[in-house]
Amino acid sequence: MAIAVLALCYSTADAQRTDYHYKRTNTPEGIATKDMIIYDWAGDGVQTLRGEHMLNLGKAIRKVKINPTGTSLIVLADEKKAPVLAVFATDAVNHQLHKFNNKKEGIPSAMAYTADARRLVVTSGNNANVYDPRAFVRLDQFELPYTPTEITISSNGYFLAITDGHNVNVFNFEGRNQRKAWNFDANVTDMAFSADNDEFAILTDDGVVNIYDTRSFLTKKAIDDAGQGLSMAYNFDGKYLAVATSPEVVTIYNLLDNEDRDTFAVENGGMSQLAFISDIHYNTLLAYNTQNAVHVKRMTKLAPYYGKLINEQLNERMDEWMKMLPGETLEQYQTRVNDTTRDAQRKLFEAEISTSFANDLVNMATVSLGNYDRSNGVLAVAFDNMPTIFLNVPETDLTSFNNADDLQFKNAKYGVMPNDHFEMIYAEVHNNADGKTYIFSNLDRVNLNYMTSDDNVVSLDIIQQQKMEELRLQELREKIIAEAKSSNVISDHTNITVDSRVVPDYDADGNKILNYLVSFTYQVEPEFSAVEDFAPGKYRISESGAASAMLKIVKEAFEGDFAQYFKPGKKLLVKLSGTADATPIHRGIAYDGVYGEFENEPVYQNGRLTGMTVTSKDGIKENEQLAFIRACAVKDFLSNNVTNINDMNTEYSHHVAVSEDKGSEFRRITAEFTFVDAF
Repeated sequence: MAIAVLALCYSTADAQRTDYHYKRTNTPEGIATKDMIIYDWAGDGVQTLRGEHMLNLGKAIRKVKINPTGTSLIVLADEKKAPVLAVFATDAVNHQLHKFNNKKEGIPSAMAYTADARRLVVTSGNNANVYDPRAFVRLDQFELPYTPTEITISSNGYFLAITDGHNVNVFNFEGRNQRKAWNFDANVTDMAFSADNDEFAILTDDGVVNIYDTRSFLTKKAIDDAGQGLSMAYNFDGKYLAVATSPEVVTIYNLLDNEDRDTFAVENGGMSQLAFISDIHYNTLLAYNTQNAVHVKRMTKLAPYYGKLINEQLNERMDEWMKMLPGETLEQYQTRVNDTTRDAQRKLFEAEISTSFANDLVNMATVSLGNYDRSNGVLAVAFDNMPTIFLNVPETDLTSFNNADDLQFKNAKYGVMPNDHFEMIYAEVHNNADGKTYIFSNLDRVNLNYMTSDDNVVSLDIIQQQKMEELRLQELREKIIAEAKSSNVISDHTNITVDSRVVPDYDADGNKILNYLVSFTYQVEPEFSAVEDFAPGKYRISESGAASAMLKIVKEAFEGDFAQYFKPGKKLLVKLSGTADATPIHRGIAYDGVYGEFENEPVYQNGRLTGMTVTSKDGIKENEQLAFIRACAVKDFLSNNVTNINDMNTEYSHHVAVSEDKGSEFRRITAEFTFVDAF
């Protein structure tokens, strides 16, 4: 129900609107959001954004949290003797799935889901109780220093933060050990982790936001003018923080630039809570409650986090550049890729990528001439949209610099600064007045490593080890493909690819680690797909030559060269992705239950978590379900055939994407393995 509601609310016809106003008979006391989904509550009732009543409990509601799949709500409400906690489905009104037993499980005070919907944490007294959110079986319990009034969990599952209104404590959720504790004189009104989990923010009602680096939990930034500090939310890339500074005002803080902030008035006031959401087109919106309404506002003024986007592309380009070339020997590779050449190549790529994002700022700028420094022989050239540059100009040439309009800037290159603004780092400046060209060059500026210190740096010894293993992986791939072709399992029309890279990361205790990512995928030419890949409606691995060949590579690699990374108890993340095309399934496909019965299984569909249901009773009716079951077939193969995978602390995630186009070329499976802290 919830997804359909939002599809109506954010329809294509509404694409040009910037504000949405949903009237209520009562002022909402709070909102619960997840991606496109919004619920609000007042008194004893919970409503969808469209105003349909989901719950009428007959008791005052304290808190509502949405299961990240969108399939259920967990509600904390008041009763005469003690608060009650219950879970309700979102597909029907007052459809209760489970009620927690206060006598057996303690009196509930706060609750939160992990971002992958695999765990639910409920606090009762001084205990944190960890449940399976579907079976409602308690899996674990650990002690807390006090009874929390609110809890939140970082999206990577590393951290659990709790507060009782003055104390805030952060725990390593995996190890159960405390990372940090604070005590505030003012009331703690909100706390939040950034989407990338690099920051943790605490808001207090004296108008202070303290932001901490989650590696050390030392103060990174403080904002001391946040008014009444009612509620706050990070935007999705972490560049901005929205704060309800009063019931009538929202302030947007650029966390990279202290001078950049924006405020807007809240219609009719009454705001107490806000949250960033995205619509079906992935536009960023801000949702908040108001007097007798829920309001949703498109955030059209938020600039992209250029530094982060550039860094992502930079790392992709560097990963590709550091691959061994076909026929390249290790000696040749070591000559081409070393500390000096790697740093130089990184700077070249950074300048190229930054320049493409900057979009030729100099041609949009108003240029003016500044002062001349005689001791250094440089002339200041100022712009109204980026920092001033200093051009090397002999004093004898100064008489030709009378008008900034005479200057032409050619081959300009740009870099991004710590405040996420662009600066010019290279240009050939031609002065039409004297016909001379002057070179401005600051190409040796500090590169993007300032963003993460040395976090992107991997030693060449590790890289060379990884490249040699990747070379052997490619050789194994060629051997198995040749065997599969000779057995007529596949032909030249199937392409199997393997890839690997070392990814710097940090663990829940803030220690720097190196993860080893190995991925396998295949693609079959359209006209051969039904023969060499899954035929229509088929999902067993044995029914796909391409999938069978790919997984044979996985098995032999992991039981061979990569066996050294399979260490009992170490974490292994397995991401299984299935893609489907838009060809409709008209009559349904029978499912024999071979891989299990699935009810609201957490699955990432087109990047968003949802609940996937596939049962032998109802069969397969949608392409998303078929792609999911094929991914489940891969999991089944790995569990039963790769002997050392079950010794690891293995976590599987399923990802499904459905193309808007039709054709077998849009159907394939990818298996991605991340060995956490591998080296």
